Amino acid sequence: MGSPVPPNTQQCKCSTAARSLLSSVSHIMEKQGKMQHRDLFAGFNCTDLEAQMIPHTHTASVCQPNTSEEKCSSHRGSSFSETECLRNIRADLRYYDMMLNSYKPSETDLSPVKTATKALMNCLNENCEAADGEFPQWQVWSGSSFDDRLSLCKTLKGFHIRAITVNRALGYIGSGEHRK
Repeated sequence: MGSPVPPNTQQCKCSTAARSLLSSVSHIMEKQGKMQHRDLFAGFNCTDLEAQMIPHTHTASVCQPNTSEEKCSSHRGSSFSETECLRNIRADLRYYDMMLNSYKPSETDLSPVKTATKALMNCLNENCEAADGEFPQWQVWSGSSFDDRLSLCKTLKGFHIRAITVNRALGYIGSGEHRK
């Protein structure tokens, strides 16, 4: 249920930054890797590859809204925790920020995604309940150009899916429904 956040929400006000992130990631995936000077995904069809999700976070399960209806996932049996949801969102954003900034060669067309990721991270730090914690470091790139481009495609597809989840979760938090 991805309803827009009401404009008069009192809590976490990062829905604009989250929408900007989703738009940026969607745009790079719609371009299918067509960069300004070359085709990032040359030699393979990115749309045919599976999305690669982060195995270290549980954002999808911990950010499920409280409902009295039957849940699609049986991962959660407890009530919604805003702190736990935000902690997992932050871990996701830190991973993708690290991944995008460590990608070599640095692609200028990835800049809007990098900027939007950093903007959402900053917004969460400034406007939302603190959710500090230690997050593991992840090794991303192998050094082989083809393998790295393949991994980037899969990871960006996973980031697109996670950006949708983040938008829905922040919309739920912003609505205040979990406090009722």
